[in-house]
Amino acid sequence: MLNDVESLVDIEKLNTEHPWSASHFSSSVTNNKTLSYGLIVEQKLIGYALALVALESADLLNIGIHPDYKRQGFGKTLITHLLTELKQAAVNALILEVRVENHIAINFYQKQGFEGVGTREKYYSNREDAKIMKLRISH
Repeated sequence: MLNDVESLVDIEKLNTEHPWSASHFSSSVTNNKTLSYGLIVEQKLIGYALALVALESADLLNIGIHPDYKRQGFGKTLITHLLTELKQAAVNALILEVRVENHIAINFYQKQGFEGVGTREKYYSNREDAKIMKLRISH
């Protein structure tokens, strides 16, 4: 479990204009239905992934990599580890929402096998739409 909420928030602030708060991270990582993973390099937290498991599916709540470590395969490492854990929990699909204008993230998710399945209009606090993406998990 991730206990260093301050480091999570620091990475989050470097990655988005609309970062999660410390309380949002804290409530997510302490929820017993949330899978929480940190990626440590040279004793430093450089990334995280949080997924909420609900029966046979899971929602990718948040994923982030420190900008100094992007484009080195660490995001893929986190997704791969998460998928391994979800398979063991008999989860059949991983679902996420991503800002429709976040083309870099959408491209990343597509490379991991996610497909667009819909849109949530005015989903974010700034009224921006979210693209819903889904990855089927084969067992």
